[in-house]
Amino acid sequence: MAKSSKRTGVNQTIVAPWGQKYWPLVFFLFLGLFTADLVILSIRDRFLPTQALPSRPPPLFMNTASGPGAYQQIITRNIFSSDNVIPDPLHAEGQDKQQDAAPVPSSLPLTLVGTLVHSNPEKSIAAIEEKGKGQVLSYNVKQSIDNLATVEKIERGKVIIRNSNNGRLEFIELPAQSKLAFESSKSSGTGSEIKQVAEGQYELKRTDLDKYLNDLPNLLMQARAVPARRPGTGETYGFRVLEVQPDSILAKIVKPMDVITAVNGSPVTSIQQAMELYNAMKNSPRVCMTVERDGRNVENCYSIK
Repeated sequence: MAKSSKRTGVNQTIVAPWGQKYWPLVFFLFLGLFTADLVILSIRDRFLPTQALPSRPPPLFMNTASGPGAYQQIITRNIFSSDNVIPDPLHAEGQDKQQDAAPVPSSLPLTLVGTLVHSNPEKSIAAIEEKGKGQVLSYNVKQSIDNLATVEKIERGKVIIRNSNNGRLEFIELPAQSKLAFESSKSSGTGSEIKQVAEGQYELKRTDLDKYLNDLPNLLMQARAVPARRPGTGETYGFRVLEVQPDSILAKIVKPMDVITAVNGSPVTSIQQAMELYNAMKNSPRVCMTVERDGRNVENCYSIK
């Protein structure tokens, strides 16, 4: 700042000290710090602890023992369950936990009339009758039985099913009374009268054939068959042989669970057409019979001489 003096008539410039305008601010800042220091010194004793700190506790999982036994607890502990309790296996929502239990006898209106066990389980066949409908249908593994159950496994004389209502495993088996009781005294022979001459080609003497056909009631006792219907449609496409007397002439012609579908090229879908097999064998010199066996069609021809 420059000031002029009139006394001497000479212009004089007066220079103010550096930072003079900040001196009040510095003074008040110093005064505040000094006051705060005095306050802290007067009350700091109140923040000091009046009691000694507790001793440090030992680690919770510290094992002071030595040797392999010190780690036995870690080795034997189940990392998935601290209390060593294994929970039950999880099941899908809405699924019954009893589904994997041992099968129990089924109360469904189903009757097993025959089974054919194949080396390939998927090709095994079960003939099952649904009570009230009076029809016998053929089923494979994983097929549904009229929304009542699903076939899970086919065994000899027994079928494991899964009840569609509760998801439980059940079984139906062949009733003991359904087994044929053949009398040895009524045996019609060993079936040695039929001679195979080639694949699917057989020969039979007329005199031997007439011997069996003239005793038709006894011949009919050698096997038991029921109509074979297709699942879903119920359409009859042949007659399924459920049981056949061993060492009989019919045992040389058909096997259990065979479905006779045609005779001389004509479909067999009714009792009347089934009787054509009898008439054809009685009057024709050659008879060809088509059967469904193990999921494929087999044709056997018999020359009657």
